[in-house]
Amino acid sequence: MNIIDRKRYTWVVISAVIQGLLLGMYAVLPSGPLLCIPLTVIFLVPFVFWLSQEHWGRRLVNFLLGLTVVLSALWAYRLWSLYSHETGFYFIPSQRSELIRVSMAVFLIIPFFQCRIAAWSWKFPYSEIFFQFCRNLFLLFQAGIVIAVFWGLLVTASLLFDIVGLQNVPFLIFNPLTSVPLTSLTIAISISVAIKHPGIDSLGRWILSVLAWLLPFFSVLSVMFILCLPFSGLRKLWDTGQASTLMLLLQFGTIILANAAWLDGTKPVFQNKYGNFLARLSLLCLPVYTSLCLYSVGLRIQQYGLTTDRIQAMFLAITAGIWGLGYAGAVVFKKWPGSIGRVNITSIIIMIILVVLMDSPLLDPYRLASENQYHRLMTGRINASDFDYVYTRFNLGRYGNAVLGELEAGDSEQVKAGIKAARSIQPEEYLRYTLTGIPPKLRRQAIISGAKVYPAGRELTAEQAEYFAEHWEYFKDVQRPQDLVFVFADVERSGHDVIVLTEEGGLVYNVDGTPRPLGAVSGKFRSLENPDVRTLEPRYYDLSINGVVFQVIE
Repeated sequence: MNIIDRKRYTWVVISAVIQGLLLGMYAVLPSGPLLCIPLTVIFLVPFVFWLSQEHWGRRLVNFLLGLTVVLSALWAYRLWSLYSHETGFYFIPSQRSELIRVSMAVFLIIPFFQCRIAAWSWKFPYSEIFFQFCRNLFLLFQAGIVIAVFWGLLVTASLLFDIVGLQNVPFLIFNPLTSVPLTSLTIAISISVAIKHPGIDSLGRWILSVLAWLLPFFSVLSVMFILCLPFSGLRKLWDTGQASTLMLLLQFGTIILANAAWLDGTKPVFQNKYGNFLARLSLLCLPVYTSLCLYSVGLRIQQYGLTTDRIQAMFLAITAGIWGLGYAGAVVFKKWPGSIGRVNITSIIIMIILVVLMDSPLLDPYRLASENQYHRLMTGRINASDFDYVYTRFNLGRYGNAVLGELEAGDSEQVKAGIKAARSIQPEEYLRYTLTGIPPKLRRQAIISGAKVYPAGRELTAEQAEYFAEHWEYFKDVQRPQDLVFVFADVERSGHDVIVLTEEGGLVYNVDGTPRPLGAVSGKFRSLENPDVRTLEPRYYDLSINGVVFQVIE
């Protein structure tokens, strides 16, 4: 091994250990000043270094330094916009979306700089960019296989240690401060070994050829799905609650298979005219999926306003739509597949611009969501009782707290009471909510007080409301008053029973004194508006078999 290789491998190991330790600390310390360390830098820069290590030299160092500066600048603005003096530092779920967004941009731009370093020029054909991107993808793919095998062996070993009474060993292995550095080190070493092995390129060509022949079959399914929509209607699609996710997966799946099939656009992969026709047909379906996806997200925004997650969904839909329109347009104007390179490069540039804008004040999701929710409240599209003050305070950062300050200066006592309740919640309690899904207690009490109670004239006592607020683990999917209904009905023939209904089912309680659970109501209830709830005599008697009671269910 020469001196250059020893230096390279040393830095690979050092960067992997540092990345693993920092990411492990992110995992075990979800709050505190440590979160000021740029997450995008410690996650992405080592990966870029590992994938580009064969270009070891001054140009690679300059590229990594430039990438670090850019990511650090974007993160510095994010820190300023995310954390206000009132909330402190803690990790919130929307930061994962930001990491995904930036990672997509970085991994798509890496091949350009890898080709630049290798060619000492910016003039290189699209085919080199494409195959460099594929090589990076296959390196990560084989690293994933190595990780799966590595952790399979570790899990087996930990089970053996547990059997012989050494429980501390599995605890140590699966501690994030141990497991994450081990994972980073394994990925870095596996990539380093694979780069020097010529088999990685052969494996990549084999995978591409297999994926290419999946496209015609995928195209048939895609077309059948679209043709069925006029008959089934969109209601069933929206009722799944995953419409946008499913259609995004279909779009990105088609884009990936299309690139596997036509590669750099210089060689036709399908000699059979029917296979070629079906493959092109899948590209014409992409704008349809984009329209449906944007319509689905638009409906949610119209109903509930902008949130950071919905803005991220819009970003993904627009990104997929840019590729889809480019591919479909090339097919319509008979420029496919020769224009695949131009479409890909143009789409990548637009996506990177969008990512930079979303990490700046111009299209900052936190700012856009704050302004939209404020506008909806001021224009009367939502009531003061439905405004999510807690989300605005903790999830929208500095912009959200600025909105609360403006609202607090207004005349509405209901708004001021909501803001006061939100400010009384400690960040640690809200952090538990982000991890468990259970809202803070004040929010739970507000949901219960705003929920409807049937029949008309009945209401929960203070003791009953307090009990349900304390035992929220059964209703953790409930986030709004309209998602919860209390129905007083004589279920146990005691005259003191209440049925708690959500969209996902219900629970029955006896509320004579301290509430005690009696049983569950299975089923999904899509409409909780004025439910017609009646008790019926059982059709079949219960059965007692060897002292155990069983119910007869049709």
